[in-house]
Amino acid sequence: MKVCLVGYEGSKHIISTSSYLINKYLPKEFDVYFLNYGKYDGEIINGSYVELDTEQKGGSSSWSKYIIEYLSSLKDKFIIFSLDDYLLSKYLDVNTFDILLNEMKTDPLIGSSKLGVSPTYRINDYDTYSGDLFLLRKTAEYSATTQYTIWDRKFLIEVLSQISSPWEFEGKGSSYISNQTDRKIIGSLGMPLRYPEPSSLSSRHPGKINVFGNRVEDIEECIKLGYLNEKDLMMGQWGEYLVKSYTECKNKPLLALDFCPQGEKEYYSLLFYSII
Repeated sequence: MKVCLVGYEGSKHIISTSSYLINKYLPKEFDVYFLNYGKYDGEIINGSYVELDTEQKGGSSSWSKYIIEYLSSLKDKFIIFSLDDYLLSKYLDVNTFDILLNEMKTDPLIGSSKLGVSPTYRINDYDTYSGDLFLLRKTAEYSATTQYTIWDRKFLIEVLSQISSPWEFEGKGSSYISNQTDRKIIGSLGMPLRYPEPSSLSSRHPGKINVFGNRVEDIEECIKLGYLNEKDLMMGQWGEYLVKSYTECKNKPLLALDFCPQGEKEYYSLLFYSII
């Protein structure tokens, strides 16, 4: 299955790390493509670089246009779609992944299957319906997300056609799925793919890379290989709040929660233990 990871000019410095972790945690049967703009001369351990254009003309408002054009060139019934800066932390649960994919093959109304962690904590957003599988309710806010998800490719194009930017994808795209389609969104409480749910890059902390929830052994190896610079690494994405450096916390990662807002500490503690 193809894995399409979308980036932008400012995310190229994370590609080598992302590909290193993909090479470790995803089976080799997956074909990984990093979609970005302009040339890229960095190392890709597992995957291929796709130059969507020499530059992203139109900025974030052209986001969906470029992705639609690329996805329309594919023939696959199903693909995995995500942004490129969710850094994997655990081996794929192949059995759970296969169960979700088989559900999609069996039921044509299923538009996508969530692979990550966060929906399992929003218990008011879903109903369980078969084993540990869940069906997202129509009232859920994030039926469309930029996190790792199996999509019916043509349905993903349909949703992308309703929006322009990645922020609209999660907002207007989710509303479109819930209110204007009869498509189902499913997932598994088994969470077949694990990674820190707050992505590694954010405009809230320019120049920094969040690695809270990634394995120290992986981060140290990427530093050794030259993919990461330790001084750029932080532990957490608490919005405008202070965050601790990786250097401060690498021997005791939960020290990072000292700076986490009080109301979010329980969630991030649960998140940490679920992905490590």
